[in-house]
Amino acid sequence: MNVAISGGSVADDSVASANQSNAPVRLAIVGCGPRGLQCLDALFRKLSSDELARIEITVFEPSTFPGAGCIYNPKQPRMLRMNFASQHIDFWKVDSNQPTPRSGSLIGWLDRNYPEYAASDQFVPRAVVGEYLHECFESVCRRLRRWTKLTVVRRRVKSIRSVTDSTSGSGWLLWDGEDESSFDRVVLTTGHEGLRGSGTVPSSDRETFVFPVETQLSIERVPADCDVWLRGFGLTAIDAIMMLTEGRDGRFEPNDTLPNYVRSGMEPHQIAVHCRSGRPMLAKPTAKVEPITEVFWDPYRARLRECESQHGKLKFHHDIWRILCEAAAGSMVHSGISVTPRDVEEWFRGWSRYKMDEAAARRAMLQSYGVATGSRTIDIPFALGDAWRRLYPQIVKSVSFGGLADKQYKAFQQVAKEMERIAFGPPAESVAKLLRLMREGLVKLSDQSVAPDGAVVVNAVIASPSQADETGPLSQLILRGDVEVDSLTQAIRVSESGHVLGRRKGLAVFGRATEGWIVGNDTLSRTLHSQIQNWADTVAVELHG
Repeated sequence: MNVAISGGSVADDSVASANQSNAPVRLAIVGCGPRGLQCLDALFRKLSSDELARIEITVFEPSTFPGAGCIYNPKQPRMLRMNFASQHIDFWKVDSNQPTPRSGSLIGWLDRNYPEYAASDQFVPRAVVGEYLHECFESVCRRLRRWTKLTVVRRRVKSIRSVTDSTSGSGWLLWDGEDESSFDRVVLTTGHEGLRGSGTVPSSDRETFVFPVETQLSIERVPADCDVWLRGFGLTAIDAIMMLTEGRDGRFEPNDTLPNYVRSGMEPHQIAVHCRSGRPMLAKPTAKVEPITEVFWDPYRARLRECESQHGKLKFHHDIWRILCEAAAGSMVHSGISVTPRDVEEWFRGWSRYKMDEAAARRAMLQSYGVATGSRTIDIPFALGDAWRRLYPQIVKSVSFGGLADKQYKAFQQVAKEMERIAFGPPAESVAKLLRLMREGLVKLSDQSVAPDGAVVVNAVIASPSQADETGPLSQLILRGDVEVDSLTQAIRVSESGHVLGRRKGLAVFGRATEGWIVGNDTLSRTLHSQIQNWADTVAVELHG
């Protein structure tokens, strides 16, 4: 696809004056991973051809593959897989109640391009999903360019500042290191801001962050037979472990239980994993586990919807968590296993309050793998994770936009952090590989809080949503007070249409930076939140007016 590169400045006009003078409304989308792509598609869906003709769009995205961004870079190694099953990924699906043609879904695309991955319930490589998203981006761009001017700038925006002019009103100036341009509207969808580490690892000359794995975990940075001290035990840590083993030509071979591992000789001597809690991520269920019908969950969904009437006054444990525990227990009873909601609560209390040693972590992983593959009977962690996944959309609606009463967010945050491990863990196949590497002694859990002398330190903890990149535009907006930060969650406060709350107009923020104020910012789901569709509606209203 031919991509136009912008240059020079654009005259500063407000939306209102642009409408009055028939000048085009200038819109900037800063960051074009999946969220930025969704914004482009929402505009095409919401605006008429006449309205599209009155808008000029500039997309700022430094990555080679817009739509995919850095997370789903199609060039990343294929052993890095999704923890989200293929049948749930459909870029074109914006309404959970309205089916879309299979041909546009990821599985339909896989049928045509990678038939070996096209079966449901597969966890395909992230690189393959990146190819799909980039193709969606090209398709959306072709549609938009029939009616509007669309420019893609392959540079990173370094600063955004608001400007006010006595004749033209307010707007925004963006500088990308080469040009400064003005816009009437700006959308910020910068996601992880380049996949940065948390920055809390002790300083070391032999310290590296995981991403991009091709360079950060190369043989030059992490030599063969060295000792590695890996901080974190989540999905990013699993990526790092796979890259340092399977990614260095080690082989996993099928076996009756766990796969065997054949070393290549290029692996580190040992990977010591440090996690303060010691608690692992549990395996996602496979197709061998027969799901409970959706009808079973409907009464619990209805009870959570009733909670929305108490928005702003909800007590998490009393109003929401209680329903989750009842749903988990009910699902086990439905499967013929006698369990009470109190049993579920007591299990979770024991799970979340005590640090695990390596033996306990391995037992929990092995049990979850057995349940996920159908070789063991379902248990409380499986049922609780299933309930959390099934009822998550209702949880999101109840908690988002300040739905909890004062001092209740911390209770939710503590539970949600643990439920990430229980409900949103890796594919069962990845858990099996990790268990084998632990049995072989290649991977071990470490109680050391500081890396031993001589070890290569690998930081596998991604910066939190509230840790804005100090060199990025979001941090500057916060420091200048152009956006409001919620004192409780440290998230950017936005309206139902994604516009930042406060005195500045024309700026919308979607995704990770709003996490906490808006819960569950899953980049691949367009049905969980409606802010982007609402935002496109506001653009249509202004253009129509």
